Amino acid sequence: MRAKRLGIILGFLSAPVLGGGVALGQDWHLGRGRLEGTITSTKGEPIAGAVVALRYAGAGPDLKTDKKGRWAILGLTGGSWNVDVSAPGFQSKKISVTVSELSRNQPVILSLEPEVKQEASQTEVQVGGKTISKEAAEAIEKANAAAKAKNYAEAEENYLKALKELPDNPSLLSNLALNYYFDNTPEQALGFARKLAAVDPENTDAWLMIAELELQKGNLEAGREALAKVPEERITSPEPYMNLGILCLNKKKLAEAEEAFTKAIAKNPDLAEAYFYRGLARYQAKRTAEAKADLQKSVELAPAGKDAETAKEILKTIK
Repeated sequence: MRAKRLGIILGFLSAPVLGGGVALGQDWHLGRGRLEGTITSTKGEPIAGAVVALRYAGAGPDLKTDKKGRWAILGLTGGSWNVDVSAPGFQSKKISVTVSELSRNQPVILSLEPEVKQEASQTEVQVGGKTISKEAAEAIEKANAAAKAKNYAEAEENYLKALKELPDNPSLLSNLALNYYFDNTPEQALGFARKLAAVDPENTDAWLMIAELELQKGNLEAGREALAKVPEERITSPEPYMNLGILCLNKKKLAEAEEAFTKAIAKNPDLAEAYFYRGLARYQAKRTAEAKADLQKSVELAPAGKDAETAKEILKTIK
């Protein structure tokens, strides 16, 4: 009996199996049932390489369809089988079939639906913790690329589109202020810098831009007030103090001008221009000895600079 049983098993194992092999050691392969099938798309096109997972009591083979979408296997135990079918680009399908060992089983003919792809418009995009539309996200990407290429008008147009959904976003307001600044449209730059400062009062870049633009307009009080909101240690460039000093000098506020130029020199001790203007402020204040030292320093640092000749002429008047 044992030899006969072994012969039956070997007989089944020698039978052809399309697209896969049969694992040993499980009860599911000790029967005489045969199952076959075809996997196609909903258009009737055969799906090659689809995986057909057959499971009986949790065990069973994984087969693959041939180029005509067919699969077949012998030696299945009779009973209820789960058939799970999957293929790249298609929705998986699961069914159950009853396998008979005494009669021919009906072919398993399955068609798979195309895989559902998520539309880009359904994808949520978040900026600063706020969900925005696909259009706004695309506008930001276009604006960033345009700004990098120095196409400021295009960048501004797209940032403004995104701003409708993100009116208080600091990065967006900062980018708009900078683009208008580099696009030589100071009024718009100033407007967005002030909006940024209102949203983010600790933003030193916003206050520095406000200070510079207000001082350029001749608005001494507004510029000085903005600059005062920036801790001195956060100001790395002498330019804000130079702008403040020149405006104070033009308005004959000599003490304030001298103080501003002194701060500019502290930021850059080799800035000839700062010594020149501080020398002018001291000269007008009739502090000639200090003015002479500053003017000589400016000529020493930049003997061929734009202010050198003027400095030399003033020095001739100082005894």
